[in-house]
Amino acid sequence: MTPASLARLILLGMIWGASFLFQRVTVPAVGASFTAAARLALSAALLLVMLRLLGRPLDLRRRWRGYLLLGAFSAGLPFLFFALAARQLPAGYLAVVNATVPLFTVVLMWAVLRQRPSSSKLAGVVVGLFGVAVLARYGSVAFGLPSLLAFALALAASLMYAGSALHIRRHYAGTDPLVLAGCSQLGAALVLAPLGLAHLPAALPDLGVVLSLIALGLVCTGLAYVLYFRLLHDIGTEKAVTNTFLVPIFAQIWGAAFLGEHPTWISLAGSALVLLAVALVFEKVPWMRRR
Repeated sequence: MTPASLARLILLGMIWGASFLFQRVTVPAVGASFTAAARLALSAALLLVMLRLLGRPLDLRRRWRGYLLLGAFSAGLPFLFFALAARQLPAGYLAVVNATVPLFTVVLMWAVLRQRPSSSKLAGVVVGLFGVAVLARYGSVAFGLPSLLAFALALAASLMYAGSALHIRRHYAGTDPLVLAGCSQLGAALVLAPLGLAHLPAALPDLGVVLSLIALGLVCTGLAYVLYFRLLHDIGTEKAVTNTFLVPIFAQIWGAAFLGEHPTWISLAGSALVLLAVALVFEKVPWMRRR
């Protein structure tokens, strides 16, 4: 990996980690629905402008139904669910639950595609779910129905991310990744637009909230997609997905630095278990690798 690619990988982890911080700022001020809708609208606008400048054909007339469906389940509903969960859970928690996407991918590939996982991947699923259970029961957030519902929403969003990734692999393998990102973001923005308009803020939010919304949409979503696809091209999928390890770490750092969300030792233990689970799923633990 070149120094430039390593720098992009770290920058992507920092940006995606910051997305959970910005949601913790915007959701209390403008609501979960408007946060998710505005984020998608800004991201879609940025990506479509880029595609226009690059002269990439979108083929919307023929594939608009597929893009709407893909957008709803790959971004629209997950973004809304994470925004709703941000009412109860710290930024670091949200990022840790988001890191369970590879775990759900293993389960779905076994259930849907009949691809039996290795012992390392199976161990990763068990360890990861145990780590989330430790966070939910013994972490710094008060245990109760609101926090359990927030965890459930975040896990449901992660499951949708995993399912949409498999759907893309099966039905959009030959599609330009940047075109797919832009069109799916457009579809997601259209799906959530009515909900966002129905929950427009009664008054103009504070400048900090507005800037957080802009950063969430343009930087943490639109620009992040561009960085991610550049990494996929330069270093390949296996190395690019290691940003999964970086996002929770940076989310914990940003949450502690800007929101005063200092994790307990139990919270750190639960987070460490989830990161170990991701390593097991990616078969990065030497003694558990498949021969």
